[in-house]
Amino acid sequence: MLTKLQQELADLLFNTKIEAKVIRRLQNPDGTYYLEETKRPTSPIDFAQSEGEFALKIHEVKPEAPLSPIYVSLRNLPENVLEKIAQVLAKVKFDTPQDYCSGVPKAAVVIAQAYSEASGIPFIDVFEKVGSNTDREILVKDGVSPDPKKNRLLVIDDVIAHGRSKLEALAAAKKAGFYVNMLVLIDREQGGMEQVAKENCRVYAAMKLTDILRYYLEKKIISQKQFDETVNYLKKSRI
Repeated sequence: MLTKLQQELADLLFNTKIEAKVIRRLQNPDGTYYLEETKRPTSPIDFAQSEGEFALKIHEVKPEAPLSPIYVSLRNLPENVLEKIAQVLAKVKFDTPQDYCSGVPKAAVVIAQAYSEASGIPFIDVFEKVGSNTDREILVKDGVSPDPKKNRLLVIDDVIAHGRSKLEALAAAKKAGFYVNMLVLIDREQGGMEQVAKENCRVYAAMKLTDILRYYLEKKIISQKQFDETVNYLKKSRI
């Protein structure tokens, strides 16, 4: 069940149009797959419109994996959407106080900055992403280390699916001396929350994707078929 504030955000995520990157999976004559990047007007929460959508990060290493019928992309957001995201995140309550917050690069950095303004938790720029494609790695920037008396870092990201990038950020921050908790806006409910929790890190999610989908279904802005296909995909792709 979404709160009124979360419903307002869900509406924005469905109705706002941005020019966003979409990765499609195409097939070679020999049956193998390749990925093609294109751009089209999308909503931050969008549904597949053509054959081959949506390929995700997992398809870079497992191109044969089932395609996702839904895509959640929180990049290049208008200011009003960013502010609403920050308001929703700021409503999440933690078991312990947080000294700083930071964002997983690149999409979540601006979200963490907006969250800092809404919550009052100071933002520090901790991470950098190096490499490309399957060689990407998240590291702590040179010279960044915690104050021994203030080492509690809240790591913020937009979406959690299988948790791979979160685990990279967690390991890097721990190695640098931070005590880490994590906050994500949307849990895709594919096992990522549990994977992060196994590393003795408390992870909080402001919203669950199935709750958002149920809200859309009740408002009749998605069909029963879209709802069923997406929920079935999420269940089958859990790790």
